[in-house]
Amino acid sequence: MKRSSLLFVLLIFSTVTCFAQSFSYNLGGLQVSNYYEEIPYESINGKIFLQVELAGKTHKFLFDTGAPCALSPELVSELNATIIHKDLVRDAVGDKDSLSAVLVDEIKIGDLRFMGIPAIDIFPDFYRCWGIEGVIGSNLLRNSIVRIDASRHLIIFTDQPEKLNLNPKKAIPLITKTNYQSDPQIQIKLKDKVNLTLGFDTGDNTFLRMSEELMKRVSKLNVYQVLQQGYGSSTISVFGLQKNAEKYLIKIPFIQVGDARFNEVITSTDKGAIPAVGAKLLEYGIVTLDFIHGKFYFDAKQEKNEMFEKQWPIQPTVSGKKFIVGLVWDKMTDQIKAGEQILAIDDKDYSEINICNLMQNHPVLYGKEAAVLTLKDDKGSIRKVRISKE
Repeated sequence: MKRSSLLFVLLIFSTVTCFAQSFSYNLGGLQVSNYYEEIPYESINGKIFLQVELAGKTHKFLFDTGAPCALSPELVSELNATIIHKDLVRDAVGDKDSLSAVLVDEIKIGDLRFMGIPAIDIFPDFYRCWGIEGVIGSNLLRNSIVRIDASRHLIIFTDQPEKLNLNPKKAIPLITKTNYQSDPQIQIKLKDKVNLTLGFDTGDNTFLRMSEELMKRVSKLNVYQVLQQGYGSSTISVFGLQKNAEKYLIKIPFIQVGDARFNEVITSTDKGAIPAVGAKLLEYGIVTLDFIHGKFYFDAKQEKNEMFEKQWPIQPTVSGKKFIVGLVWDKMTDQIKAGEQILAIDDKDYSEINICNLMQNHPVLYGKEAAVLTLKDDKGSIRKVRISKE
């Protein structure tokens, strides 16, 4: 499936990596066996949301395989949850902060009761735009087989693989970091030459997240082409907008996930990012994460998928209460600077913005091939610049 570039690029990665060696989030779990539960979910711009129950009340949670479970401060207070650990963590773009981990007595999903699950108390403000109060993360999933079927908007929890009609020929190894939070790792292949072990992160709605460090590590293997170089920041993660830095727009001739091939994959790099395959993979087939037996299944709708799409020369983002040019690729650096405020796109006013509206609606350049930006520079001068996809 082809889709317009996800702009504005709030590629909100919820991945959290813990540094402590002595504490594990892999505590608690189900007290039953022989279970099978189908849970409906809602999707907004590639994010997955489901309903859970805590202390007899229903709450909306984000489903994020790249993070441990999390609760809002309000929910921590309401549950009077006990702090069991303090830690230092890194988010998907490499920013660090401290957190507390609390113990949740019970999280009910459908008829399944997960007991004694640790959850972190990091809860960025933008989460509230979705009306969520927490995150279901990989540490809760670690003892189940979890199928995500985007065509039916269903997540299946089970310990009975025979009920899923799994094809052994579709299986590839699933690796989990059991000493932290059991976030799932899978192996993909770049251009039949390089095998990479990357996370599978449903908290990221892109197809492929790439770090500059990984790009440079495989630079001599001729598995990608640098299309453009740029400067700025376009990604908002758990700890906020990333710092301005050099970026590269790269094209990978093809990527293999299981027996499915994805041709002409284009992605941009981030310094310090945690590389991963994101939730956009779900648009192309059904994913089954068999944490119990260490297997990953991808049932693709078709074996070959064309991924190429034209690219905009800039990526907008949000800084404070302003809509700004986050990233500029080199072809436009003589006309547009990173950090300039976007006052309007064509005839639509963006001088005052509501970040929640931006997150819940189509990307601002959705469906367009060209647009006229009204920009305001740091000296207050206003001008118009035409941009187009190419």
